[in-house]
Amino acid sequence: MTSKYRKKREELDRDGFCLLEGIIEDAMLERLRQVTDSVIARQEAAHFERNRAQGSLIRATEHPFMARLVAYPPMLAALAALGFPDPKWGSGFIISKPPKSPPLFWHQDARFWNDPVSYTPRTIQCFLMIYLVDTTPQNGCLRLIPGSHMKRHRLHDALPDAHEADLSRADDTAQLAFRQAEGEVDVPVKAGDVVMGSARLLHAAHGNQSDQRRTNITLWYYPEYARLPEPIQAYLADTDWPADWHAENRDLLAPLKPVYEGDAEPIMLNRTPGPQLR
Repeated sequence: MTSKYRKKREELDRDGFCLLEGIIEDAMLERLRQVTDSVIARQEAAHFERNRAQGSLIRATEHPFMARLVAYPPMLAALAALGFPDPKWGSGFIISKPPKSPPLFWHQDARFWNDPVSYTPRTIQCFLMIYLVDTTPQNGCLRLIPGSHMKRHRLHDALPDAHEADLSRADDTAQLAFRQAEGEVDVPVKAGDVVMGSARLLHAAHGNQSDQRRTNITLWYYPEYARLPEPIQAYLADTDWPADWHAENRDLLAPLKPVYEGDAEPIMLNRTPGPQLR
């Protein structure tokens, strides 16, 4: 591991996130802009009303080109340089905030709080947020609370379920889930940067106050799938990708698909951290 990536890995373990600068090359960026614009244009108005806080929440599997991003060699090389040579992929979304749109609420996305592994420093599940435009607090950059993947914050106990419909609709942006939080930091980025973070990390985003759309693609990976407890592996391997999307991209995706051949029962999902998180 090089000194650069050793420092990035230390940041990931300690703070719950790290910034991988300039990973996405210009030609790939331009193609991703074209693809995401076309997919966004196909959505009905009701989709954007349901997801005002996110802007959009469109599955990456709606377009076959997204498989090339999932398996994008420079991104997988960065994961390998961080010490994750054999990651598996779970899902992904096109998250695009229109001009003059509200902030995204505070939440964490971990699902395996029933298992003791979720209370260790290991990165069980991570997001890779790929930004297609320069992003600042003005147009909706990421906000997060460093260390909240391992340390309890008052938001853990004060927030409703992060996936409730009223939060996604941004019915009341004056409530706690949308406010400034103790210890939060902004993560501004350049187009082509990738933010890697633990699913357990408390994060949100500023509203987009600009006159231009702000798009990122969030991909979810399991960096050390083979080392996960078997009930988690069993759950993840039982999740099917859309058959047509997978078939069209089989060769690209095969090395990234979770496979489990044991006999453990899949874990029951739990999105709420227990008292072990202190």
